[in-house]
Amino acid sequence: MPEEMQQARPDHYRYIDEISPEGVIIVCQRFVVLRESEQCYWITRDRNAGWAEKWVAEGRKSPHIKRVLKESSGRRFAYPDKAKALNSYKVRKRRQLGHAELALERAKTALEDLKGVDTIDDERLCSGGDFIKELNWEDY
Repeated sequence: MPEEMQQARPDHYRYIDEISPEGVIIVCQRFVVLRESEQCYWITRDRNAGWAEKWVAEGRKSPHIKRVLKESSGRRFAYPDKAKALNSYKVRKRRQLGHAELALERAKTALEDLKGVDTIDDERLCSGGDFIKELNWEDY
C-alpha cells in the first residue's frame, strides 16, 4: 500500500490479554486499514496486510479481515484511538467477570447442595444460592 494512502487511513487498536507462565499480559494489537467506504473500514492485523489487501480488492472474505464502522455510538471490534480501545477492553473484562462470577456461584451452589447425596429425582431445587436469588429476575 502506498505510504501516503496509509497515512490517510488511521491504524486501529484492540487490547487483548494472554496468559503465560509469567502471568497475564495485556497486549495492544495494531490493525491496518485495507480499504474504506463512506461508513466503514476493512482492517486486518498488520502482519496480514500483504495478502489481505489483495483479498479485499478481489472481494474475498476472510476471518482475518474485519469491517468496523467509522462512526458508532456502540461497541466496535477495534478503535483508531488507543484510549477508546483500552476502555473497550475494560468493559469486556467487566462483562467477563460478571459471567465468571455467575458460573462460579452456580457451580458452588450445586456442589454444596449435593454434598452427601448419591441420587436425586429428575429435578431438585438447591438450597442456598443467595447470589443467584438476588439477581434482577424481573427482566426475564
